[in-house]
Amino acid sequence: MIIGLDASRGNREIKSGVEWYSHHIIRNLYKIDFRNQYWLYTDKELNQDLKPVSGNFHERILNWPLNRFWTLGRMSLEMIFKKPDVLFIPSHTFPLVGGKKNVITWHDIGYERYPETYTAWELASLKGGARRAFKMADRIITISNFTKNEMMERHNLDSEKIRVIYLGCNHQRWQPIEPEALKEFLRRKNITLPYFIYVGRMALRKNLIGLIRVYNLFREKVRRPHNLILVGSPAPLQEEIDDEIMASPFKNEIKKLGWVEMNDLPALVGGAQALVYPSIFEGFGLPAIEAMACGVPVIASTSGSLPEVVGDTGILKDAHDVEGLAEAMQQVTEDGNLRRELIAKGLARAREFSWEKCARETLEVLENIKP
Repeated sequence: MIIGLDASRGNREIKSGVEWYSHHIIRNLYKIDFRNQYWLYTDKELNQDLKPVSGNFHERILNWPLNRFWTLGRMSLEMIFKKPDVLFIPSHTFPLVGGKKNVITWHDIGYERYPETYTAWELASLKGGARRAFKMADRIITISNFTKNEMMERHNLDSEKIRVIYLGCNHQRWQPIEPEALKEFLRRKNITLPYFIYVGRMALRKNLIGLIRVYNLFREKVRRPHNLILVGSPAPLQEEIDDEIMASPFKNEIKKLGWVEMNDLPALVGGAQALVYPSIFEGFGLPAIEAMACGVPVIASTSGSLPEVVGDTGILKDAHDVEGLAEAMQQVTEDGNLRRELIAKGLARAREFSWEKCARETLEVLENIKP
């Protein structure tokens, strides 16, 4: 069977959740599938860490003169003239023309619940993509039961058409760091204060404005200086987040780092008092799993899939419960027994997620669709 796979998102230099998902799926398919032939569609040459490593995977660079519409334009042309048996799209955009059979991973529908946190362009792209995907797809993969139920409710989709496959964790990268190595890392990065960390896109739907207000209250309660470190690639409407930071009486302790090299990120997470993740809508919440794998407590919201993914291994509060979230931050810093309990539970929970398992279940979906 020939499987066409959109590798363009996984090939990006700067990656957030969807891009890392695509990247890890491809790398783990290299390890487990020697039966099927793959055409890896990309808009530019694949990076060295994504280059095919076996003869049944073939890079197909689809050149396109425009900065936008590569999927809708160039991939659609490819599907007209050279269809794979199965086309697999790991992100949210099908071309206008599909393969003989079609599978897509749809990560969440937060744009329908909270449209005000998206730009007009994002909304148009996601809504149009959803209409096309749900019509064209023979099977839909999604990343949590929460998202599956949302899709069935909002789009009247058949339950049998949707397969839930949890995301994975790269345990070779995300693991507890030795105290001496951590101390050296923090010294090299000139981080001298204890800190909390947020990792994810700098998007309004992640409730970063709420997080800053939670941090302000925490600092009013706990007079000892702590940094709040915000890590992630920028999203539209950044000025609202920046304005909230500048209005904070503790703005000098809030560090907005933007995108951070992956080689540094596990150590940066591993040195935190806790990951604080008060998102107002979440399709999965991969940073929570990665933090737990590093032995870091997680404080998260009860929104979306987070109760399903984090469960009782973290402290969960309503996303808008500023008092409750600030209290949780205080507890994690002051209650050693609670901290040790959360770390132990988190490490055990994180071990349940692997990218190889995610890829094997994805391959099962692809192989069970007969052209």
